[in-house]
Amino acid sequence: MTDISNPENMNNSKITIICSAPDLASQNIKTHLLNLREWKNLKLPPDSEFSAARESTDGKFRLVDIEEIHVFQDGLDKKLETAGLPASLIIFASKHRSKEEVKSLTVHCTGNSSDEARLGGHPRELAVSSPAAMKSILLEMKRLAKVKGLDYDVTLEVTHHGPTELTVPSIYAEIGSTEGQWEEPVPGEVVAQAILAVSLEKVPTAVGFGGGHYAMRQTGLLLETAISFGHNFPKYQLEFVDEALIRQAVEKSNAEFAYFDRKSMKSEDKKRISEILEKLGLKVLKESEIREKYGKEE
Repeated sequence: MTDISNPENMNNSKITIICSAPDLASQNIKTHLLNLREWKNLKLPPDSEFSAARESTDGKFRLVDIEEIHVFQDGLDKKLETAGLPASLIIFASKHRSKEEVKSLTVHCTGNSSDEARLGGHPRELAVSSPAAMKSILLEMKRLAKVKGLDYDVTLEVTHHGPTELTVPSIYAEIGSTEGQWEEPVPGEVVAQAILAVSLEKVPTAVGFGGGHYAMRQTGLLLETAISFGHNFPKYQLEFVDEALIRQAVEKSNAEFAYFDRKSMKSEDKKRISEILEKLGLKVLKESEIREKYGKEE
């Protein structure tokens, strides 16, 4: 067992997967992660808030167990660092819940657009996103679901819930939407494999505005062209989107341009947000322009 409390054994930053004890999907994904790689146990400091930590023998990943729900993990990056487990990227392996009970595999970044923060994080604060990780994991989920004959929607979700107080890039990789799906072995394996295949190679990145919670048009562009998305704001959140929030989204996504799901947006929202983006020096590209410029050859 490696003693990480000894400074001489301090490892450098790793891609860190967070698994939550009360989250059934998280535990399902964890089971497959443990089966898909060889891991060595890490000795945690006596005062550590984490229940267990492992490192893959290839040195690329850490797997850290928490006893709480993911969304309330503000400051997690600092806690990991204090425990001798600095992260370069945090991937929350999680369940996804929806009233529609659609079978789904989802990826998203976190943040709160409004003055409410009922599900963790701080009001009007966005976490640092990882567009490259979101793209690679979603693409691999889509590919593996097809290979395994898994009839699940594979989709990008808009920015929502906590944690938001993270300076290290983070994303959620989820199984939805009911207890039956959370514990199914095949979705757990697909998400685990997709996480372990993550790529951090830089990609052209947009911030998105409009559409529904599952950001269908943004998902299509992510899967079918060379681009990715950072933060996305659905039509029902646009009333809260102001210059400060857009500035955060651009900076924390490292975005190069913006995209509007135009048909879903009110004309006054389009005008107001366009003016803010112009002030920030960000161009809005139409879907046809993105496909022409960044479309992938079959």
